[in-house]
Amino acid sequence: MVSTFLQGTLYAQEDLSAVVQSKANSFTVGNKAAVSGSFINVKDPGGVEFRSFVAGPEDSKVGVLLIHDYFGITSATKEVVEQLGALGYRAIAVDLYKGKSATTNDSASFLLGSKDSAETVHILQAGINYLKKPGRKLVAIGYSAGGIDAMNATLLEPELFGATIIVYGGGYDEIEHGRLEKLNNPVLAITGSLDEWAFRAGINFLSDEKDKSFEFFVYPRADHGYAQPLFNGGRNYNSEATRISWMLIKEFILQNTMK
Repeated sequence: MVSTFLQGTLYAQEDLSAVVQSKANSFTVGNKAAVSGSFINVKDPGGVEFRSFVAGPEDSKVGVLLIHDYFGITSATKEVVEQLGALGYRAIAVDLYKGKSATTNDSASFLLGSKDSAETVHILQAGINYLKKPGRKLVAIGYSAGGIDAMNATLLEPELFGATIIVYGGGYDEIEHGRLEKLNNPVLAITGSLDEWAFRAGINFLSDEKDKSFEFFVYPRADHGYAQPLFNGGRNYNSEATRISWMLIKEFILQNTMK
């Protein structure tokens, strides 16, 4: 059965559209004029520079840290950053591959396998340092392999974050419970019903971290990478699942930062 979990509440498949539409109705802020992003360099605490893609007003009260999927910073990543910028948020996609990106699953797997975990922490911290300023609330968003990095970024400075969003990502359910005790903001996880890896992660997190505010949405008949046209040569791309996910992301950010 395809289901949607909302903070521990189970919605059957036939109720899914009603739940999503209810959330859509609560989102009232429309997109502003389109914005163009640009590449900049950000520094880690040691002064090492890392490439990132940014968009949106620099004086925004909300900063969004975006962590790309295993293809790297692609057109899909840039589009999300620019969409966030158009909503009035200062958004930055940190580049965990240091200028490299992939166009096929095989080349993406190679880049992911070459990623250094210690350096990743420095890059995430550099992105946080770039965004944080007095009075600004942060949000971490991670797609696929970037999902666990979004959670790890949140746990670096949890007091700064108002929300964590994981789109068809996994692995975050395997983070040590002792580290997750620092998590004090709501988490949204979105995946497709055919994506066993991400679906299982959501179920496990829901079961193991009952004290956390966790919303889990499962889109019927969508598979892994449905928002990335490069994944599996585009065979998994699902424009409607992508649209619904974006709608949920926008509402979740608004709900958890504009207080």
